[in-house]
Amino acid sequence: MNIKKKLITTVFTFVLISTLFSGVLIGEEHGVKGDILSSRDFHDYPMVTSELQQIANDYPNITALYDLGQSVQGRSIWGLKITDNPTIEESEPEVRICGAHHADELMSIELPLLLAWHMVENYTVDPLITDLIDNRETWIIPLVNPDGRMATPPTRRNANNVDLNRDYGYIWESVSGSYAPFSQPETQVIRHNALENNYVLSLSFHTSGDVVNYLWNHKGTPIADHDVVVDLSNMYGSNNGYWVVEGFDWYRITGDTNDFSYGCRGDIDWTIEVQDNNIPWAWDLNRDEMIEIINASNMGLTGIVTDNNTGSPIAGTVWVEEAYWPCFTDPQIGDYHKPLLPGNYTVHFRANNYEEKVISIEVFNSDEPSVLNVSLDRNNEWFAYQVTWYICSDPFGYPNNYQNNPTEGISALGPPDNIFASIGKGGEIVLDMGQEGIISNNSGDDIIVYDGDSNPEGYYVEVSEYWDGPWISLGYGTGTSSFDLANGGAETAQFIKIIDDGDGDAYEVNPGFDLDAIQVLYNDTTGNHITDLLENWNFVSLPFNQSVDKADLIVNYGGTNYSWVDAASNGYISDYVFGWNRVSQGYEFVDTFEPGYGYWIYSYEVCELLAPEVSTTFDGYITDIESNWNILGLPNDQSANKADIIVNYDGTNYNWSDAVINGYISDYVFGWNRVSQGYEFVDTFEPGCAYWIFAYYSCTLKQ
Repeated sequence: MNIKKKLITTVFTFVLISTLFSGVLIGEEHGVKGDILSSRDFHDYPMVTSELQQIANDYPNITALYDLGQSVQGRSIWGLKITDNPTIEESEPEVRICGAHHADELMSIELPLLLAWHMVENYTVDPLITDLIDNRETWIIPLVNPDGRMATPPTRRNANNVDLNRDYGYIWESVSGSYAPFSQPETQVIRHNALENNYVLSLSFHTSGDVVNYLWNHKGTPIADHDVVVDLSNMYGSNNGYWVVEGFDWYRITGDTNDFSYGCRGDIDWTIEVQDNNIPWAWDLNRDEMIEIINASNMGLTGIVTDNNTGSPIAGTVWVEEAYWPCFTDPQIGDYHKPLLPGNYTVHFRANNYEEKVISIEVFNSDEPSVLNVSLDRNNEWFAYQVTWYICSDPFGYPNNYQNNPTEGISALGPPDNIFASIGKGGEIVLDMGQEGIISNNSGDDIIVYDGDSNPEGYYVEVSEYWDGPWISLGYGTGTSSFDLANGGAETAQFIKIIDDGDGDAYEVNPGFDLDAIQVLYNDTTGNHITDLLENWNFVSLPFNQSVDKADLIVNYGGTNYSWVDAASNGYISDYVFGWNRVSQGYEFVDTFEPGYGYWIYSYEVCELLAPEVSTTFDGYITDIESNWNILGLPNDQSANKADIIVNYDGTNYNWSDAVINGYISDYVFGWNRVSQGYEFVDTFEPGCAYWIFAYYSCTLKQ
């Protein structure tokens, strides 16, 4: 061997040993076992599957592995949930870390996998990691494009030759093989997972480069949450030296996961471009930064939104005026998490079938969130809940994209407010009315489409029960117009597509139809709200002054109305209703609900109880109570404090406190908490709820 070959061999051996040794040191210093990191090579699909299964098997108390759906060629797209109670939904901020939208970008797989190992191996060892697992929910989706990874060589696109990071539905364009929003099963999987989990912050890894890419990617206008995004982006890049830049400023794209995550779901999502070699070094540059993002998901404002009547959680949206973009409440828990910097904010809480509530609050620091729990009162209004996709044509090219259209898709959500989404010449938007806003074909028109300006423009309306069709045309409209499902032969719909008619000037300011809002019209045939039933025992009353047979009641489950008989047959509710006989002081089966009385109903599912057309007149009479225990409810739809109740004894009216002092009734009123399944003292009577009262003498209650 000559001297040159000896020198090359010596240098190569030194570099190899140094790299392996540094991998051991980096791994051991920062929580990943040295042998895992030093011997690590790029993972293919079987290796990813095996490693995730090993983590789930070794750490069953803090992880759960989910098959989120299938790729084009039938491979599972895995999602690993890391949290202290992985099978229970809790009030915790959720974070998503994903890789390999482009399967030839191999490092993007390794960093999410290493993060998973780092977290589970340091639980109860590292206080910060322990806190994050106990108080966050982190999803690791390391391989979005498994078919591309298994190709030889690995490919950027999926098995249908589609670039998955151009296939998402917010500002979608027909590029890179994508022929429709969410046309591929892989992007549909990510979309479905995003709908099931209200992610606060997300990271999507790519190669190659050292870039912290923040929103937007399709245009240069700052996002509503710009201050928070720039602050967190600088935090990520400050330690590893990555270039922090708005996506549009260096690499404009459309239909990507970042813009979808934020545009449709309010999830602040970054693209992190990393090197494509030297796994230990890439890990060292991104490990602490990923942990910081997970930790930051709890900054700002948090709380739980519930029904003021029942205490049940509400699926709604939270809007902060100073960062006007919605975040969504979890329908199972009611929790929301809005990242905010310290400051004063005005917050709007909205939900279909509820009154909007506006509250001002100060957020004091970015380390611990300010807590604002809110309860909402019922009303009878339903509007669009979230954006499914948004295709807004733009005649301008880089760097002037969307210079004539400053509007956003989310402006079409909620009630009409003269803030609108201009969908562009020939553009379209699909809005999800939500489970509470499912449209039924009733007599007359069923929806109103509101035009946002004084210049009426033309558009087509289509509806579907499903987000991706099939679509049923309801016809053509100009300006604010109403539409009937019967025009297209539709019985129900949850999704509404608005398509600009292609007329007008693409270069004008706010081009295309200006969509302000979509409202669902419910008439008397839909039913009058009685109360929400939770899974378990419910203590209910009629909030109106009219008897109703249970056979005439309507049970709404999952957005569909069922008769009482069908709901019982389908296993949504029990057929038995228990009433209280005030004379015999015992329970009895009843088939008719009487105003002023209370009843027990057992529900197997969360449902809404409705009644057909009823009388809304109320003369002040509540009920007659006997000298013993009484179950009662208010026969009207207004709350009342017990201090406002009149007790008539022997022909004389007394206010509540005087009736108590005179010994006619007990001061204690017992209500039933449907969530905790226990009695509690109450001072306010709510419509639709029932209460226990003890009377020492027969009296009449009035309001």
